Amino acid sequence: MPTYNYKSRELIAKIVYYGPGRCGKTTNLQQIHARMRPETRSELLSVATETDRTIYFDLLPLNLGTISGMKFMVRLFTVPGQVYYSETRKLVLKGADGVVFVADSQDHMADENRQSLLDLKTNLRANGLDYDTIPLVMQWNKRDLPHLIPEAELNAMLNERAMKTVSAVASQGDGVLETLRHITLGVFNHIKAGGKIGQKPASSPLAAPITDPHGAVPMSRPAPIVPPTPAAPAARPGNIGSVKPGGWSAAIPKTSLTGAEPASRPAPAPPAPRPEPKREGPQPVRISPDMVLDEFRNLALMQSQLAERMSQLEHELARLGRDNQEIRETLARQSRH
Repeated sequence: MPTYNYKSRELIAKIVYYGPGRCGKTTNLQQIHARMRPETRSELLSVATETDRTIYFDLLPLNLGTISGMKFMVRLFTVPGQVYYSETRKLVLKGADGVVFVADSQDHMADENRQSLLDLKTNLRANGLDYDTIPLVMQWNKRDLPHLIPEAELNAMLNERAMKTVSAVASQGDGVLETLRHITLGVFNHIKAGGKIGQKPASSPLAAPITDPHGAVPMSRPAPIVPPTPAAPAARPGNIGSVKPGGWSAAIPKTSLTGAEPASRPAPAPPAPRPEPKREGPQPVRISPDMVLDEFRNLALMQSQLAERMSQLEHELARLGRDNQEIRETLARQSRH
C-alpha cells in the first residue's frame, strides 16, 4: 500500500529487492544510487548485520509523471538473504507495492534460488499480500561468471507468472537501470489502475445521494420549489350565483349564503390582483431554507470524512515509524548474536 504525503503532494511506493544471500541485491541499490542525480534521490541508509545488511533510499523517477497531481516516488529496500534472517525479511516486505526477485545465475545456486522464491511467497502471504498480483520483475544476475544456468532454464524454474526478466551484471551496472525501469513502471501502472488519488468511488457516500434521516428526498437533489398560488378574491353578497361549482364558494362561510356576514367577521378584503403572465427569459432563483440546510449537512459530512482520513494518515505515519524502529532493533539483536 503506497504512502501518501499530502503536505508535500507525494505518493511513495515501496519496492523490495528479494533473493538468496549474496545474489546482488545490495549491489543493485548501490549502482542505482550512484547513477541517479542527487536532486532525485535521498541519502543511502544502511542497517548492517554480521553477514549482510539492509539498505534503502527514496528515489524520484522523473519520467513517470504524477498521479492525480501527486509526485510519484519509490522507496527501494533490500533484505538479508540468509535463511536465518527470515523474520527480518518478512518485516521489510510488509506493505510492499512491488518486488524485484534477484536470482544468482550460477549453477550451484539453483536450490537457493528456489528456496528464496518459496520464502518470498510465504512472507508475502504472511503480510496479506498476493504473490499472483503484486508487480514483479525477475533479474538473472551474475551473467558474467562461468558455470551459469541457462536463462531459459531459470525462466522455467522461477518465472511461473511469466513476468518481465532482465539479464544483469549488477557489479558492472549492466541491467540495473533496466530492472528499475520495469518495476517502477509496473508499480506506477498498478497503482493507477486502482483509481486516482482523491477520487471518490461510485459507492462513496459523497457520490451517492445523501438521504435525509427523516425520510425526505436526497439532500443533493432538493424538491422543486412550487410558487404559492395567488389568493382568490373573496365572494361578495349578490354575486354568489355567478360562482361556479368548486370555485370560490368552498372558501365562503355558509352563513354568507343568506346575504349577511357574521357579526364577528371583519369586512371582506378587496379582490387580489390577477397574476401577471409569465415573462420570457431567466427567472430569479428562489433558495428555500431547506436547500440551505441540505447544503450545510453535505459540508458537515465532507468535513467529517476529511477528518477521518487525516486520522488514518496519522496512524499510518506512526506505523511506519514503528516498523522502521522494529527493523533496526531486530537487526541490532541479530548482529549481537
